[in-house]
Amino acid sequence: MLSSLVVLLSAAFALYAGSFGHAWILDDFPVIVNNPDVQSLSGFLADSYPGRPLRELTFLLDHALFGLEPAGWHVQNIFWHALNAWLLFVLAARLGAGRFVAWSAALLFLVHPVQVEVVANISHRKDSLALACILLATLAYLRTVRPEGRRLVWLAAAVGLALVGWTAKENVLVLPLLWLGYELAFLAPQSRLLLRFPKWLGAAAVIACAGFFGWYLLAGGMAFHQLEMTRVLAKMTVYLEPGSVAPYFLMVLKSLAFMVGKLVWPLQLAPEYVYPAPSGWLDPWVLAALAILVVYGLLLWRTWRRWPPAFFALLWIGLFWLPTSNLWPLSYFAADRYLYTPTLGLALLTGLVVERWCPRRNFLPMQVMALGLLACGLLTWQQNRVWATPLSLWSQAVRVAPESTSALNNLGGAYLQLGQLEKSLEYFHKAARNFDNPMPWYNLGRVYEQLGDRDKAIFNYRSFLAFGDPGTAQLANRLRLRLLQQYGIQLR
Repeated sequence: MLSSLVVLLSAAFALYAGSFGHAWILDDFPVIVNNPDVQSLSGFLADSYPGRPLRELTFLLDHALFGLEPAGWHVQNIFWHALNAWLLFVLAARLGAGRFVAWSAALLFLVHPVQVEVVANISHRKDSLALACILLATLAYLRTVRPEGRRLVWLAAAVGLALVGWTAKENVLVLPLLWLGYELAFLAPQSRLLLRFPKWLGAAAVIACAGFFGWYLLAGGMAFHQLEMTRVLAKMTVYLEPGSVAPYFLMVLKSLAFMVGKLVWPLQLAPEYVYPAPSGWLDPWVLAALAILVVYGLLLWRTWRRWPPAFFALLWIGLFWLPTSNLWPLSYFAADRYLYTPTLGLALLTGLVVERWCPRRNFLPMQVMALGLLACGLLTWQQNRVWATPLSLWSQAVRVAPESTSALNNLGGAYLQLGQLEKSLEYFHKAARNFDNPMPWYNLGRVYEQLGDRDKAIFNYRSFLAFGDPGTAQLANRLRLRLLQQYGIQLR
């Protein structure tokens, strides 16, 4: 087992060697560079930037060792990713899979291109930390159903590890459902632990559902949910009419089809995806998503009794997709980091399918997996280079989504950071023409002010303030105060 860990660690550091030359990027600035919580233990305890405690504790170690030089911080990111691949190797063996499946799953998880966002971007370490805890908790839980005893000790360890993982990311909350699914597929009734008391479980589920729907229908939950849906849709210039939720759930379905597409065909990856809302229930994306759900349900049913390891892999994909499905709104409808944990289930399922359906003569399964792993590895190497600097990252984002206001604005910001004012103006103007975000107008004002064109600067600052966006209220107030003090100009 330890030799497999050494192999996977070596492969991970070789694959992501380019990360050590990366700059701080994206969320690294608010989460790390400008965050006092990760620069000292007293800062961590003060919790001035509430976040994810487990991630921040690992950041404290990095800061103690490397200060604010980003190169050393990537060691942990790569380590946790490799550890997760190894824990998948161990889990596959515990599920009864052979060495081919275990190696195939671990290596595919390690080299899949959608993993790059989590591994290359330091601030997204929360995903790999949470997954490590999920895997360790699951391995501890599997010890509880062994006949040799000490069930309570291993169950306490499983629950404790899950709680630690929850301090990194909330997707850990679906873990008990995975364990129930394991008992249902793998264990005889007399060997089960959690399902030994089905009536108590059923009663708890009924109480939880009744509480949720009571809050949702009678205590204002529906209105709050619709407000959150409107907030997320507004980023894509799609707005809800009062009492209407259909456009939102159509977008949820489209995002499902989109994310599955990125899993099985990981090309044109970017930090942000923007796509138009579906035209209705007969939109091809929506129909594709509905077909995916039907096929997924049928596969779960077919594998439940006949192929337990495949059932477990499918259940893993579905359960860990749920927290990022946008059934409860998140910041984005689709993002590569949302796929980090579900990819583990896909990797396991791929190894199982290749082993079962490829004839074993002439080592065909190994050849098929080797080609797939080589292709994924090359794509991952290339995608890791995309995350090297803000300029390379947002240039790729604009290539993938040329109409994205955020991508255009951030690319303009990257050029502004390099002092290329004319180039930054080009992208800020493109972003401003979408009229769906105040920040390009603010940035245009900054550039024109640096160029000495005060009239154009004030015009763009006025346009920025005219949005009246609550999210930029503090920035707007600071701008008004500065313009008044510096130029004697009072803007409303």
